[in-house]
Amino acid sequence: MGSLELSLVAAAMLIGFTGTWSPCGFSMIETIGPTGHLGGRPTTFAACATFLLGCLAGAVVTFAALAALGGFVHGAGDRLAYLLAAALAVAAAVAEARGTRIAPQVRRQLPEHWRRLMPMPLAAGLYGILLGLGFTTFVLTFGVWALAAIAFAVGDVAIGLAIGLAFGIGRALPVVALAPIADRPGGARCTEAMATRPSLYRGARLGDAVALAVAAAVLVAAEPAGAQRGEAGDGADPSAQAKQLAFQEVPDRSGVLVRSDGERVGLDGDEPAIGGGHAAVMRGGAIVLMELGSLDELDSVRTRGTDAITVSQRWLVYRTRLNQRDRLVRRKIRGNGTIGQAKVVHKVGKGSQLGQPDLDGNLLVYAVAKQRVNRVMRNRLGASARGVVIASRTVGLSNPSVLNQRVLYVRSTPRRHQLRLKRIGAKGPGRSGLLSRKLGGATLWSTALSPQRAYVTILRGNGNPPRSRLVSVSR
Repeated sequence: MGSLELSLVAAAMLIGFTGTWSPCGFSMIETIGPTGHLGGRPTTFAACATFLLGCLAGAVVTFAALAALGGFVHGAGDRLAYLLAAALAVAAAVAEARGTRIAPQVRRQLPEHWRRLMPMPLAAGLYGILLGLGFTTFVLTFGVWALAAIAFAVGDVAIGLAIGLAFGIGRALPVVALAPIADRPGGARCTEAMATRPSLYRGARLGDAVALAVAAAVLVAAEPAGAQRGEAGDGADPSAQAKQLAFQEVPDRSGVLVRSDGERVGLDGDEPAIGGGHAAVMRGGAIVLMELGSLDELDSVRTRGTDAITVSQRWLVYRTRLNQRDRLVRRKIRGNGTIGQAKVVHKVGKGSQLGQPDLDGNLLVYAVAKQRVNRVMRNRLGASARGVVIASRTVGLSNPSVLNQRVLYVRSTPRRHQLRLKRIGAKGPGRSGLLSRKLGGATLWSTALSPQRAYVTILRGNGNPPRSRLVSVSR
């Protein structure tokens, strides 16, 4: 979890806690407590559990929905949105520090009659949902409004979920902690102190002010997930290792290596790839393997129909297209830098396609496009272990790259192309919000992945070849 997420989680928990001072918060302590019903302490514990779950559910719905809406409206990683959210957080922090009266104020209270019509655990769960939603009852801090604006501005559902969970926990825990002992002297003293000592509420709002100020500072300093940076105005087919980047220039297809210090080095060949301390290019019908630091040639091997290469410390993998049939071939790189014998990793017949491969160590990923299904595959070289990262019969899945068990790929729907990042083994299509383009405009193409950035080729126009631009977005 990054500094932005941590600051927002801390702020959300404090802001949720401040909501305990509302009329609804105090009534919940009494309602769920042992004297608020006839079920005694066992019913109180059950009601506390459902109240906590309700708060979490309501808060997650509110803030995840706001984040999803923000991502839909302006996309994730919008720098201006981050700055506007920071400004709103500062304004809310100032208002909290000054103890300004909350406006606009929601004066709706919880439906008291539910406690008489339903079993207490059910009623408590529904009460928790209303309190977790944030805006359906009294609002006791400007922080609630600020969190809503921040979730919308960030536009990242994962961050919205984190805010929601933290807000729900902060909203529920004081009630859950005090309700079981509300009939005892210690519990009664705590509740009475909260109700009769305005300084406690004032202190909670000052805590909100500090948390919001910290969140604002982090929003200003943070590089938004998905912040875009141009890498090459005429580049395509990136390959990355740490802070080094290789790509080929368009239209002459010559290879370029960008060192970590920004130095650009020409590579004698096309289809460049880097990884595991090696560089590889196509030159005169042969794949040439080089040491990445010095670019000294280690070995070469002649191939036919090769149009994509990937390399790691121990493996060289390339795609060939002969007679309209695709094959992926792997060769082991020996300790002395020489290239071993060829072995087919995957092959398909006419009408199907294999995508560009990518390696991280001995983990190989690539796309397989068939008439009825698209897949992103993983293959553990040397272990004969093949599996599916993701598959779909309705959307396109292409151009994967891999690093540290995370796969970057392009997901193409009938409306848009999306750059997504997915952990191997996790369910679902992965995190969205990195980059998105409407169908009919630009096309997202080949990708590469580094620890800090995700690289992608953007194609435009109908030329042969189309105009291409290489960009990166922060992860």
